[in-house]
Amino acid sequence: MKNINILIVEDEVISTQYLIDVLKSLNVGTIYDSTNFEDALDIVKNHTIDIAFMDINIDGSVDGITSAKILNENRFLPIIFTTAYGDSQTILEASDTNIFGYLIKPFDTNAVEATLQVALKRMKSVTANVKIDNIVKNDIIDLGMKQKFNLTNRTFYVEDIPINLTKMELNVLYFLCTNLNQNISYELLIQNVWNNKNISTSTIRDTLSRLKRKTPNLNIENIIDFGYILKG
Repeated sequence: MKNINILIVEDEVISTQYLIDVLKSLNVGTIYDSTNFEDALDIVKNHTIDIAFMDINIDGSVDGITSAKILNENRFLPIIFTTAYGDSQTILEASDTNIFGYLIKPFDTNAVEATLQVALKRMKSVTANVKIDNIVKNDIIDLGMKQKFNLTNRTFYVEDIPINLTKMELNVLYFLCTNLNQNISYELLIQNVWNNKNISTSTIRDTLSRLKRKTPNLNIENIIDFGYILKG
């Protein structure tokens, strides 16, 4: 679990510290914590978060369930809900979000570990299914409307005719294709396409603008103040 970054959204200090202690004992990567939606959103925008523990009843104008829905508008973020209420209605409301598990307070160390392990296993399955469903023989991704991308030679085709794209445009498209239907932040693009070079988001936007002009039928959507998503 060393490469897993976790966000805890919890307004009870004791509960937060308990989760932190358990997660540290499991040797997870980096642990972030916040007490409200606004801080959680800021963390998600500025850091790579793999999974979040979300208190359903956090203080503030935005509750945990609504927070989870909004955070998943910006990126794919699996949620483990925490609640002091085990009633079916609360869990039913949470089921409309990107829920990967839930914990009833007070927490139990074994329950936290088991719930996290199940969530991580399911995350791998979901990611694999996205790729398997969209990749066919010879690493060709079918993007619809007679558009295809060859992952092996990094070539984009329309009606089997290769389209002339720059190396950087192809690198961006390759990364979007290998993360199809996933929200990709500017930070991830800088890390994986620009190799952590010190560039501005305007450089990324310019590159994506040129790419979108050359591939008008690709469903590349801009996520305001966050990044992009290629929908397949």
